[in-house]
Amino acid sequence: MSEVQGTVEFSVELHKFYNVDLFQRGYYQIRMTLKVSSRIPHRLSASIVGQTDSSSLQSACAHENAMHSRVFQILYRNEEVPINDAVIFRAHLLLDGERVEEALSEVDFQLKVDLHFTDSEQQLRDVAGAPLISSRTLGLHFHPRRGLHHQVPVMFDYFHLSVISVTIHAALVALQQPLISFTRPGRGSWLGKGGPDTGPEQSSLSLENLVFGAGYCKPTSSEGSFYVPSETCMQHAHRWHRELCFLLLHAYRGLRTYFLGILTDIPELPHMELESLAVEETLSQLCSELQVIRKPALRAPKAVV
Repeated sequence: MSEVQGTVEFSVELHKFYNVDLFQRGYYQIRMTLKVSSRIPHRLSASIVGQTDSSSLQSACAHENAMHSRVFQILYRNEEVPINDAVIFRAHLLLDGERVEEALSEVDFQLKVDLHFTDSEQQLRDVAGAPLISSRTLGLHFHPRRGLHHQVPVMFDYFHLSVISVTIHAALVALQQPLISFTRPGRGSWLGKGGPDTGPEQSSLSLENLVFGAGYCKPTSSEGSFYVPSETCMQHAHRWHRELCFLLLHAYRGLRTYFLGILTDIPELPHMELESLAVEETLSQLCSELQVIRKPALRAPKAVV
């Protein structure tokens, strides 16, 4: 089975924290983690937007692929505190190269939002010092072409009655040959039986096999440098190239369409030009360029012995 590395970026922003009726005065913090089903080999990373100082309690930070908001103090009921922290989560996924769009649609993305509290300033110096008091998990319904664009108020449980407003944007940003190692699920992990995961493993599939398909055979040295893959392999390469370009173009169009809609609804936002790409015309141009690259190879003479 051919495998493709897909990258999905999630931009998550915390806006305002609203204390409905928290029982205790003290210091609070929001922590967020992106979760991906263990059935899909993946690697996650997190980075803070505009981060300058990760050591200050007054600024957000990324710790072990989780986002920690700045620490804020709550003193009064119905108090509203602006947070305005943003994080970029990157999910690198190992996907079935023959059904990339379907595989992306089936990935179970979740955002875990935790509320931490302490009344001790000393505890705040320790990353793990502020205890978890309430947690919520959001299911993220990502679509490979349309992406995900949503704003939601996250309300914590009755005993810690408070709300944090969250904006989430997500888009497919890359499809490529697997370039990093992935931890694969253990054989017994299906049906929740929990076999241990294997360690990080680099994909053993070569770029040629990824592009030309499983039927491609690497040429021997005696065939020289003018080896031409079979017609079946070439057809697989063209179909594979077309499908990946088609999906990436639709992902770009979906992101651009949403962006233009936001500019229409909120005209005071800074205006920015995003290039308009006609999907079918651009796809046809890309496929034509690939044909031009192929033709010289077909006319190349065989090596003279």
